[in-house]
Amino acid sequence: MNDAPAPQNRRTAILALVIVNAMWGSSFPIMKCLNLQMDQHFGATEWTASGWLRTGSAAWMIGLRFGCALLVFLVFYRGLLRRVRRPHFLAGVAIGTLFFLGLFLQVIGLATIPASRSGFLTSLAVVFTPLFSALIRRQRPRVPVISAALVALFGVAILTGLLVWQDSRLVIAADALQKWTLGDSVTTLGAFFFSAQILLVDQLGKRYDSAAFTPSMFAATSGLALLTFGALQTQIPEVAVGGWTTLALQPQFFLLLMVLVIFPSLLAFVWMNKYQPSLSAGQAAVIYTFEPLFASTWAMIVPGFLSVVCLVTYANEPYSGTLIVGGAFVLLANLLALWPEGNQA
Repeated sequence: MNDAPAPQNRRTAILALVIVNAMWGSSFPIMKCLNLQMDQHFGATEWTASGWLRTGSAAWMIGLRFGCALLVFLVFYRGLLRRVRRPHFLAGVAIGTLFFLGLFLQVIGLATIPASRSGFLTSLAVVFTPLFSALIRRQRPRVPVISAALVALFGVAILTGLLVWQDSRLVIAADALQKWTLGDSVTTLGAFFFSAQILLVDQLGKRYDSAAFTPSMFAATSGLALLTFGALQTQIPEVAVGGWTTLALQPQFFLLLMVLVIFPSLLAFVWMNKYQPSLSAGQAAVIYTFEPLFASTWAMIVPGFLSVVCLVTYANEPYSGTLIVGGAFVLLANLLALWPEGNQA
């Protein structure tokens, strides 16, 4: 068994992963805006777009995003590239495959649900991770991690409106099932794959130089996305002048794509692969619950600006008191998950 990481390294890893979540959180309203530009370009709306356009456009955007991220990585991280060996390459491909599946489902769902809701549902990975970890290792997760997962689940339920305050008590919303859409379902399914990705990074990162996973992770993500797009493209009934190339060359679309490439993709995943192995999988998973808080904050601030720059109708999401209550429980979950390990297994 590896020795526990030094406290200084652990604090650095925690801070780095919080910043990673801030960058990831910004990707939700940005991806929502890209989806709106996509719909506008093809003469569709979030309700009239065909399933083929939804899945094809999600694969296309992911392929462009991580293909460009790989190119930037090759330019600015050549020293890191020289450290890549066969185990790092294979690990990155496996991690990238799980990540693509999770992100593909997330982007599909994001086309029809608010950015903040997508962030909250994605954070359900915090619940799945310790459960999967226990099954794989045939161990019971530490009590603080179990408690953190339960508190995080409760916080997410409040944030999404599934639990509401009524008649002086907290109850399941009467219209909870009516509000639950296909977008919610595919986003939640995506959280399963993100959880598996967290566990894989945790396992492989403790054996190998985890930062060296990044190039093959980007390559696998982009390659699988472009292959998926190629398989779906001929089935898409919507057409537009200039097609996909014209859309990609629009200044507004290209600008947002580059923001995604540099911050939530390149920097965020280099740091994730580097710092996550300094923590346990359960601890990292609960830190990732910061993502919906950041996603909600960005969603209340940037859509109005994006709508002006990108010439789409996208209003700031309204402020809600549930954000404070639900967010407080999510922050409590983070504190519980980071509780010193002591003598517990």
